[in-house]
Amino acid sequence: MERLIKICTNIIRGFTIPLLNFIIIIFGIQHFGKQNWGEYISIQIWISLFVFILNWGNKEYLIRIYSHQPSKVYFHFFSNFFTRSLLIFTTSILFFFFPIKISLSAILIIFLMHTYNSFESLIIYQQKFAQQLFIEILGFLIFFIALNYQEKFDLEFILGIYSLSILVKVVSSIILFKIWKEKLSFQISSQQLLFSLFFFILGFSGMINSKIDLYLVNLFLSKEIISSYQTITTAFLMLQSMAFLITAPINKSLYRSNKQVFDKLMKIAGKIAIPMALLGSFCIWLFLEKYVKLGLEWPVYIICFFSTLPSFYYIIPIYSLYKKHLEKKVLYSNLFATLINFILGFVLLKKLGVVGIFISVCITQWIYLIIIKKYESSSS
Repeated sequence: MERLIKICTNIIRGFTIPLLNFIIIIFGIQHFGKQNWGEYISIQIWISLFVFILNWGNKEYLIRIYSHQPSKVYFHFFSNFFTRSLLIFTTSILFFFFPIKISLSAILIIFLMHTYNSFESLIIYQQKFAQQLFIEILGFLIFFIALNYQEKFDLEFILGIYSLSILVKVVSSIILFKIWKEKLSFQISSQQLLFSLFFFILGFSGMINSKIDLYLVNLFLSKEIISSYQTITTAFLMLQSMAFLITAPINKSLYRSNKQVFDKLMKIAGKIAIPMALLGSFCIWLFLEKYVKLGLEWPVYIICFFSTLPSFYYIIPIYSLYKKHLEKKVLYSNLFATLINFILGFVLLKKLGVVGIFISVCITQWIYLIIIKKYESSSS
């Protein structure tokens, strides 16, 4: 029963975190306007990129090490954290794109998020899912309440409050794990980065594949369009994540399952894909157009519906490839899909505007599905 509660809590945690981010986006647009909030989103896009770089695949790498050397958990935690922290120098690029004060605020946020995200491996290893959910909600409330009392849009103030909310989460995590009681023993080594390099490349390729469209929109379109695009894509990414959250409780057992189990799961995923995607897309359209009044045409929502479907069909085949130690096939698929999405997105953006980006994402998702299915079937 306790294990079931932890599984359910982890699923709730996985859905709540992007939901809280979505609430912030909606509130920011309504409170400050699309144009102003688009400025904040454009900085957040850069922040998320550097945070990912500093993460450097640490979670997957550390969880594997913890299981093999449980007596040296905190030694590896500190060593990995301080080694990855050296990558903070990459954030100096921000000074070429933003004013000094904004850049410094962004770098502070990146370092705080890097510190907070570093606890993810400990959270998973010690299964502190409920506690982290509470910490996430606490950070959200601090940021949300502060935004609510801010009448005029002030980018420096918003970044400052955001920094404070993350700092609270960092301090809360330190208290949760009683870090001060652990011996501060570590070793800064390039091997830490080398050993987790593959995990970083695999995750980075997936992240770029899912966000290359957002970077294109950020580069070529107005701040108002950026706000609208970020809002609808965040909503549909939450819908896509349902495919991953549904499989979360059985992830570990999948690696011990045979082909018949995978085939059965693929059939189940296929049956629920269209009903779930239809219902989710309708709810998103209803909320964004009737309540938020985003002002996007209905064909955009149809395209997003078709973009969502492939995730339900390729999630199980991806796990099948992982089980067979064919992670490189997933990496190749991510890289190829990223290239297609970039080229197609750039061409269609110039011809059709933001609608072209939606079409590009949809086509890329189906191409990605075809590649993953081909790799999975050829490995059987």
